[in-house]
Amino acid sequence: MGMVTGNPANGHGVLVLLSGVPGSGKTTLAKRLAERLGAVHVESDAIRRQLFPEPAYAPAEHGAVFARAEALVADGLAGGQTVIMDATNLSRRDRRRFLCLGRQAAGVVAVRVTAPEEVVRRRLARPREGHSQAGVEVFERMLGRAEPLELPAVVVDTRFDLEPSLALIARLVERLR
Repeated sequence: MGMVTGNPANGHGVLVLLSGVPGSGKTTLAKRLAERLGAVHVESDAIRRQLFPEPAYAPAEHGAVFARAEALVADGLAGGQTVIMDATNLSRRDRRRFLCLGRQAAGVVAVRVTAPEEVVRRRLARPREGHSQAGVEVFERMLGRAEPLELPAVVVDTRFDLEPSLALIARLVERLR
């Protein structure tokens, strides 16, 4: 099966788990993929802004954001939907809860979103639309924190046309449905 793990026979939803540093292009990819697949887009930055209009990025805040994200992912998967989890998900600990949910459903398609450091820095330095408030300083704190994924992953370099990657991810999701 390659980049996918799970049980296609159970009829539950499919999880697309994104991982990457701030500014790598996760949300851009997630929005295009959600549109293409009719998927639920669970974005940690949007949840954070909804729960904490002036985020402090404190541990308790992080816990609340990811508890809410976990509940949204679980609901979508239980409803048979494809769910895109859009968060940095850099450490095994960060990913654990989502991987458990995805493996209980039809499966997981893991996607590592990347771009060269100079591209990420340029993106983070300019004003952006959306919910993320991460700037260069957040990116620098996260540098070197990415742990290897526990399963095969599609790697998407967002400097390039996203269409081939979107098509590949869509095919992998369909194989699990």
